Amino acid sequence: MRFAYADPPYLGYATYYDHPETAVYDTLDGHRSLVDRLCSEFPDGWAMSMTSGNLREILPLCPADVRVMAWVKPFASFKPTVRVAYAWEPVVVRGGRKRSKDRDTVRDWLACSITLKRGFTGAKPDAFCHWIFEVLGMEADDEFVDLFPGSGAVSRAHSGWKQQHRLPLTEQPI
Repeated sequence: MRFAYADPPYLGYATYYDHPETAVYDTLDGHRSLVDRLCSEFPDGWAMSMTSGNLREILPLCPADVRVMAWVKPFASFKPTVRVAYAWEPVVVRGGRKRSKDRDTVRDWLACSITLKRGFTGAKPDAFCHWIFEVLGMEADDEFVDLFPGSGAVSRAHSGWKQQHRLPLTEQPI
């Protein structure tokens, strides 16, 4: 199966001086195109992060069968000019492998803190990435595409997760 994760620049925050190509994500059309791409190229399943302040605008761009998950951040970046902290992030998920009865149920929320000093604002922690892989029901031999590699944290977490989820040997070693 083939899965994807998208962590695009958040609507209203996409204008970076060193990455002018990301300015498209300061428009709803940019996010609409991304959702269309996710649906067409990754029919097995995908997940997309956004800020809670954009959920109302971006969710209507998604198909009716998506599910909204919550990443709750016990430690988040608190800014003195923000009255209510942005301490959770919506993650929209579509599709995924059907879970067998022998696999544990995955919650529709995760509580883990943001990363610090990873060299890239918004780099996702390993626990978050592993949660996404489990929500999608991924297996070690599935194809996974990180559409916005940024710091490379998601791809590194996927490599580590695959090592933990190796398929059992068919023969016992001697």
